[in-house]
Amino acid sequence: VTADIEDDPDVKVMMAGSILKKVKSRSWKKQRHFRLLEDAMTIWYKSRWPGKGHSTFSISDVEAVREGHQSEVLQSTAEEFPAELCFTLVFHGRQGNLDLVAKTPEEAKAWIEGVRKLIHKAQTMDEKERQDQWVRDWFLKADKNKDGKMNFKEVQTLLKMMNVEMNEDHALHLFTRADKSESGSLEIEQFVHFYKMLTQRDEVRKVFKDYSGDGENLLLEELETFLSVEQHEGGQSYQLAKMLIDRYEPSESGKHDGFQSYLCSQEGSIFKPKHLDLHQDMSQPLSHYFISSSHNTYLLEDQILGQSSLEAYIKALKRGCRCVEVDCWDGSDGEPIVYHGHTWTSRILFRDVISTLKEYAFKASDFPVILSIENHCGVEQQTVMAQHLSKILGDTLLTTLLDGQVPQQLPSPQVTICLGFVHIYTSEGEMHKHTVTRSGCIAMIYSSTREIQLALQLPNVKLLWESK
Repeated sequence: VTADIEDDPDVKVMMAGSILKKVKSRSWKKQRHFRLLEDAMTIWYKSRWPGKGHSTFSISDVEAVREGHQSEVLQSTAEEFPAELCFTLVFHGRQGNLDLVAKTPEEAKAWIEGVRKLIHKAQTMDEKERQDQWVRDWFLKADKNKDGKMNFKEVQTLLKMMNVEMNEDHALHLFTRADKSESGSLEIEQFVHFYKMLTQRDEVRKVFKDYSGDGENLLLEELETFLSVEQHEGGQSYQLAKMLIDRYEPSESGKHDGFQSYLCSQEGSIFKPKHLDLHQDMSQPLSHYFISSSHNTYLLEDQILGQSSLEAYIKALKRGCRCVEVDCWDGSDGEPIVYHGHTWTSRILFRDVISTLKEYAFKASDFPVILSIENHCGVEQQTVMAQHLSKILGDTLLTTLLDGQVPQQLPSPQVTICLGFVHIYTSEGEMHKHTVTRSGCIAMIYSSTREIQLALQLPNVKLLWESK
């Protein structure tokens, strides 16, 4: 653990540990003991009751921390838990959120700020630290009984999960070398060392020895020679050699691990970086492009029993998705809801979906977002939908024609940067009417005479042409 992180007051609170409430629903709230382990990268937690098992997860798996009632679960318990006690850990990929409640606002703040600092630390690791942490994370995921060690059979299973091909006899020989305690199992740092030995490449070792004076280290001038002769770096080889040693092996010389990491990195790529920048013509009509789209965007799981969540929209938009789907149905209290109709999926409010889209639509990309609404609402709640679109999106709602002209084709992504479109359709899926306007840029495209009623609730929306 680096001294600056270890001495941080928020991290100290995390290392000391806290009793936090883990919340899954209004009826499921359990106290858990959470603490940050000594590596400052692993969070450990378990039930307060003796004999219960424990779980761990890596800071590398955490995408963000959200304060207050920013998840459906914490919103549903807002009357019981004040916002200043609540926070949510959001994980990468499909892993669900972790909603937590602290005992005091100070304790909640320490965990929120501490996790954010650790996420920043993980994001700014050098290449060697990043690779070592990647191996540690795999170890933690595969350590099923959470005892912090693995025998050879368990290691074989883990290596298959990591897509590492191996000769069993050779792997066993290296396993024995790494097992300094001769216990028949490897702890996490021993496994990192074992993995490095196993994945060393003979051809890289040969090149390393060809340029290394002692076969174990690559001095600055030796790396400079390699870069000049083999990589054709020319006059920049000295500065590049110094930078690479600082990045991949922060010592006076480079070692084999750092050398191999460099060759497998972006800096060691055979491709010229300038060739990665491609010109994309974004001046064509929207219909000329493949659009990154999401089906049943609101679902985190299956479409029969799965959870509907605002987090699903956030994840899709942050991955650059430009077309999201909203299935709208009449809610029992007059508020339109979003879920997979005629199933047991959970429900979320239409107004919350629109608020989420407003906040996250252009975080990852400036290109326009198409909001595809499958509308099953009656006229009364269509009016409510129109009111939410108008109020929440505000001046981002289209109210005038693009360039004052009746369009003959869809606008281009370039013209509509940071703007949005709404496509409304019924289960029949027929398109009859369109509008395309500017000045805040939500375009209404709807599918039947019934849908015109929704569009006409919006200010200054005009019918422009009829599809054939």
